[in-house]
Amino acid sequence: MFLNAVVIVLQEILEAALMLSLLLAFVRYFNLVNGGAALLRRDWVLLSIVFGILLAWIYSHNFSRISDSFDYVGLEITNASIHTVSCACLVSLAWLFPVKKSDAYSSNRLFGLILCMVAVVVLAILREGSEIMQFGGGILGQGEAGLPIFYGGVVGAGIGVSTGVLLYYALTGLSIDGSLKACVLLLALTAGNMASQAILLLNQADWLPFTPTAWDTSALLGESSVLGQLAYALIGYEATPSILQVVAYLLGLIVVLASPVSRLAWVGWRKQAV
Repeated sequence: MFLNAVVIVLQEILEAALMLSLLLAFVRYFNLVNGGAALLRRDWVLLSIVFGILLAWIYSHNFSRISDSFDYVGLEITNASIHTVSCACLVSLAWLFPVKKSDAYSSNRLFGLILCMVAVVVLAILREGSEIMQFGGGILGQGEAGLPIFYGGVVGAGIGVSTGVLLYYALTGLSIDGSLKACVLLLALTAGNMASQAILLLNQADWLPFTPTAWDTSALLGESSVLGQLAYALIGYEATPSILQVVAYLLGLIVVLASPVSRLAWVGWRKQAV
């Protein structure tokens, strides 16, 4: 039970932690290439976390009502909607990101970027935090028998947060060009993951038809393993995705890789027009 708790909480914490680390790395890059001026401040981070936790608490306390809606597939529909909006915000971030230094001072563009980042973090905490609260509520109801599970959850949370911190310093430790390339790749993979998960949830709700399994790599890397959870958080790894999921994943990936910030990453910010 201890190890199960570690994996369960790690899975929920990891995605939100890595998402926040990625966005903070984007903010750091943006400010660095604009002469170190804090054009994009980090005030939105604390606000996003607090608001996300509040919404997660409200969501977790209404699981039953939400689940009973839409002919008892309310949770699947709601979570699919959250994934879809998250994907749309990630794609918008890629296309709104200034590729010219003159664009960096556009108040409308900066507002749009901050709005997208706030929405992504809030939705990630809402989605993952509500699951953790449900899990924690079950543990508290077990009294002393739930202590091993509680300690496992604490360990899982620590691993997830630590991984997010390590990713941030790994991204910011690269050169300016290297950091942007890594951020764009992770952004594209995350957008693809969000699109794929939305398709899976709509399949489970019978709102979309099931398609055949594209491949099965469970023998090579299990989804429930720590490495599998890390791969899921980083690249949206699934051992048995359907063909429709793969199509959605590739679509999210391609839309981000076709964005101006992607071209900026490979052309180089120094070559962009001012």
